[in-house]
Amino acid sequence: MYLKEIIINGFKSYKLQTVVKDLDPKHNVVVGRNGSGKSNFFSAIEFVLSDEYNNLRPAQRVGLINKGPSKTRSGSAFVEIVLHQSSSTSHNSTSAQSELRIRRTISATKDQYTLNGRNATRKEVEEVLESVGLSSCNPYYIVKQGKVNQFTTARPRQLLQLLFEIGGIRVYNEKLKEILRLWQDADKALQQIYTERSSIAKRLEQLSTEQKEQKKHEQLEKKHRILQFIVLEKKQQSARQALDALGQAGQQWKEKQSKLLEQKKEALHRANDLKQAHKHNEKELANALQQKSNLAEEYLRLDRQKTVVDLKLEDLHKELRREVKIQESDQGLLEKHNEEIGTLQAKLEAVSRECSNVKERQHALEAELLKKKQLRNERLNKVRRGQQFSTREERDAFLQQEIVAVSKQLEREMKTLEELRKEHMMLSNDLDGEKQQNERDRADLKQLTEKEQMCHTNLTRISTRLQEAKVVLHEFSANETHKKLELNRYKAEKSDQEQAVRRLIGAGTFHGAKSVRTALRMLEAQGTDSCHVVQGYHGRVLELLQCDDRLHPAVETIAAGKLFHHVVETDAVANALIALCTKHKLPGEYNFMPLNRLVLKRQQYPEDDSVTPLISMLTFDARYEAVFQHIFGKTLLCDTMETAVRATRQYSLNCVTYDGDMVRSGVLSGGYRAPTSSKIHQQRLLNDLCTKINQLNQGLHRIVEDASKTVTLINSLETEQTAQERTLERLRQSEKSLKDHIRAFPERYRQREERCAEKESKIRTLETELELLAAKKDSLKREFSTQFICVLSEEDIRVIEQLDAEIRALEKEKHDAFNSQLQTNQAKTKIENRLNTILIPKRDALIDSLGRMKCKELKEQVLQCKTDQDTLTAKINALQQKAKSNEQFIVMATEKGRQLASKLERVMDKLKTIEESITIGDPKQLLHEARKRDLENEIGEYAKQIGALGVLPAVDRVYSTMDLPKLLKELDKTGKQMSKFSCVNKTANDTYMKVSQELKSIDRKLKQLEESRKLQQASIQQLREQRADSLERTFADVNRNFGEIFTKLVPSGSGKLNLQTAKTADNGEGEMHELQLAPLDSEMEQYVGIQLHVSFSGKGEQMREMNALSGGQKTLVAIALLFAIQRNKPAPFYLFDEIDQALDGHHREVIANEIAVLSANSQFITVTFRRELLNQADKYLGVRYRNNMSFIDEVTKQEAYDFIVDSTIHS
Repeated sequence: MYLKEIIINGFKSYKLQTVVKDLDPKHNVVVGRNGSGKSNFFSAIEFVLSDEYNNLRPAQRVGLINKGPSKTRSGSAFVEIVLHQSSSTSHNSTSAQSELRIRRTISATKDQYTLNGRNATRKEVEEVLESVGLSSCNPYYIVKQGKVNQFTTARPRQLLQLLFEIGGIRVYNEKLKEILRLWQDADKALQQIYTERSSIAKRLEQLSTEQKEQKKHEQLEKKHRILQFIVLEKKQQSARQALDALGQAGQQWKEKQSKLLEQKKEALHRANDLKQAHKHNEKELANALQQKSNLAEEYLRLDRQKTVVDLKLEDLHKELRREVKIQESDQGLLEKHNEEIGTLQAKLEAVSRECSNVKERQHALEAELLKKKQLRNERLNKVRRGQQFSTREERDAFLQQEIVAVSKQLEREMKTLEELRKEHMMLSNDLDGEKQQNERDRADLKQLTEKEQMCHTNLTRISTRLQEAKVVLHEFSANETHKKLELNRYKAEKSDQEQAVRRLIGAGTFHGAKSVRTALRMLEAQGTDSCHVVQGYHGRVLELLQCDDRLHPAVETIAAGKLFHHVVETDAVANALIALCTKHKLPGEYNFMPLNRLVLKRQQYPEDDSVTPLISMLTFDARYEAVFQHIFGKTLLCDTMETAVRATRQYSLNCVTYDGDMVRSGVLSGGYRAPTSSKIHQQRLLNDLCTKINQLNQGLHRIVEDASKTVTLINSLETEQTAQERTLERLRQSEKSLKDHIRAFPERYRQREERCAEKESKIRTLETELELLAAKKDSLKREFSTQFICVLSEEDIRVIEQLDAEIRALEKEKHDAFNSQLQTNQAKTKIENRLNTILIPKRDALIDSLGRMKCKELKEQVLQCKTDQDTLTAKINALQQKAKSNEQFIVMATEKGRQLASKLERVMDKLKTIEESITIGDPKQLLHEARKRDLENEIGEYAKQIGALGVLPAVDRVYSTMDLPKLLKELDKTGKQMSKFSCVNKTANDTYMKVSQELKSIDRKLKQLEESRKLQQASIQQLREQRADSLERTFADVNRNFGEIFTKLVPSGSGKLNLQTAKTADNGEGEMHELQLAPLDSEMEQYVGIQLHVSFSGKGEQMREMNALSGGQKTLVAIALLFAIQRNKPAPFYLFDEIDQALDGHHREVIANEIAVLSANSQFITVTFRRELLNQADKYLGVRYRNNMSFIDEVTKQEAYDFIVDSTIHS
């Protein structure tokens, strides 16, 4: 590990960001003038690594920040160092990073460290530095200015403290202080526990006495409660006897009252039925009115659609008539243009043939003219050569050259001719191919037209289907809206009905039933793993039975809450449902009746016509007989209350009347029941609503599914429509492109014909030239064999004159032919322009206009609009018929509601009269009832007092036979005895057990604390021994290193360290008795200082102490001690700031050599003013100071020397 890079920004004199890169792993030297910022560079490294700048106050932090102008001052500074893991150490840990970046940033308000870009604390930074060998126990890898001087003037006690620091004695002392503190805390805890134990022991003795008093009080309390029970029981029996005596006195009043109650019950039933009918009629009327509104909206919507369709149909008829007239006009123009085009094309063919003949004649005349001119030139050339050359040999040589030149020209012209013929052949083939391509284009155009018609037909079909699908979707949407309104209405009724059921059966039972249904839905969703639980659940009791409505009060009275118990196959099914409800925290109460735990016991019923077994009136599945035997098996159904009372006494079975009045052994219950309070009836109403809601949900689900399928169909049709439209557009584009190509065919063909004719003209011209060249060659050969002449013969003159006459005649014919060609070309161009630029484009445009099938499209749109018109008319008629029926229903429902309201008013008047009769009653009956209520209240009060006594011990027979006065006397006596124990501690026994447990717990704590003190005592002794061993071992290592290093620095000298103890210390030296010893233990107090003894000559010279040496010798000894300390605790790199300042040249060179040796294993960064350290350095850094700012750069060795010289001159 070595220091690779340093980044300074805003720290002290380094205002701008300064980066020192690629420091050498061995020896780096920093040079510069005094005041340039070398020490600030040194301080920047120390700012990050050492403890020198810890715990800075805001003012101190601000003092470290560069104080530049206020405009450029940043207000913060940072120093970042990069430690590089060398290859020799990084191979041990493949996961370690090769670089470690430590940055410290300060400002007036913060002091922040970062490790590799991550915020870190100072402690984390210290741990990382310690892991790489930069321990805070050995801070001497950084040697500042003056540190060496401190060593030279250090006293023995200060050197001893130095030894303590590098030996880690401070760590041992801190650990000892911590253990001693724990030992003292444990001692205090022991004292507190001893005090607490003494207090608890006293409390235990007191509780033992209170425990005895409590036992006596409990015996008297039991006797007092037994006497109270017997007294209350006898008073209760007396009151019951009086109540039985009054039982038969008011039988007539009861019969009269029962008749009135029966009439009231019938009136209530009638009123309830009328209310239900009126409510149902109101709902139907509201639905009808809502439907009337919906029908009116639908009628308006359809009427608007029909109006739009009618207007569209009218517009389409107008457009169709206009398009027919346009097509008839275009057809007439097309016939006229076709006729004119045919005439002009015939003229064009005649003119083209004439133009071709004129061209042939012109080429023939030109060829003949060239031949005549060549014959004339041949004869004239003979004379010219006779005048040109003086001898025949010169002429023959010239002729030979001409023959060769003409031969070469013939070869070239032949090749050119062959190429022209090939090009002419290719152009001819292109003309044929163009004709064939035109025929293929016309065939393709016909196919494209057919495909376009087919695509248009498909598009019309798809549009029709899409419109029909949208109509169907609208119907589905209307049905869905209607179903949702009806569903919401039923859900509101269900919510009201649930509240009614909830009030009747209780919130716990109601929520419990919902929770069980939720659990069953969860199990059904899980699949086959839980099917046995779902199949094992049969429902609630009231859902498993059927009975006549008259039996509802009797069944509800007997079953009570069991009507809502859940019947399951086995208790395992019940446990599974309970576990699931508990797991998901489902609310409510749920009681289960497992069939495997119910024993079927059939009851023997009496043969009495006045009573009927209630279970025989119920209808249920035979599988659940055990359930219904358990609930209704011991109950008889009676017509009157008297029969019920008699049957209960006679047969020892429970009896119940049709009105729900029940008689058990000794207990009568019953009274008025409102018709709307029937739990079975209300639950069945709720079940009916649930069934209707499920049916509506299923119907709504089917509508949604059908609507979804319709939407899918619409999307598919729209996609298909888009695809067909794109296909149609592509076909139209292709058709347009093909028509343009066919339309351009005449021009292309004409251009190719012209190029072909041009090639033919070139071929004919070239053939003529070849003939002339061949004739010229033959002429030259003939002249070669003739005599050399200088003048023409008479024959030659005659021939030349004849040829001149013929040439003049041919030129005149050629001129006439040229004029004729111009006239024919002009006529041809005029006809072609008329055809290609005017007539043919107009004809093609008319054909396109006639071929667009717009009339056909309009006719199809007219048919579609008529279809839509008929459909909308049919829907409007059906809607009007439906609205008429709905209006009739509204009139009937309104009249029915008026009649129901009138009937309900009459029934309510009757009910009011009956209730007044029941309320007024008979005065004697009122007195009878008052006395009866008093007795019943008295009996109930005795029962409450007996119940308040709780569970009693066995009653002594002596008290049972006593009469009431004696019992009261004995009760009073027992109460007086109990009053003597009014202050007894009733919790003495429990408190005694609790305090005993506390005492045992304290004894265990005492044992644990004593054991902990023994361990702490052993740890203290062990730390003291380790501390002494560490000190002696450190001293021995430093002493050995000092001797070796001093010998290297002074080969002829020697040196050693002496560890002074209190016994061996020289008190006459003047400072030992004044030392303030640190608060160490006895074994450390024996060491009082370290003495340095050195000899520079070694030849019998006596060892001298530091105060006997010169300044340079002291510096050398201090440096040797510093190297010895560093060797004891090696660091990866060292920072020296002008350690060679007080040395002479020789010793500086020795120090430089030693640093060069040490830099093989550690990095050195030294600040110096001397040349000797530069000789052994590996890298040089120069510090400059400009504009109140420091800069540091890498320099060469020579530049470093210049720095030294410059600094020496200025100093």
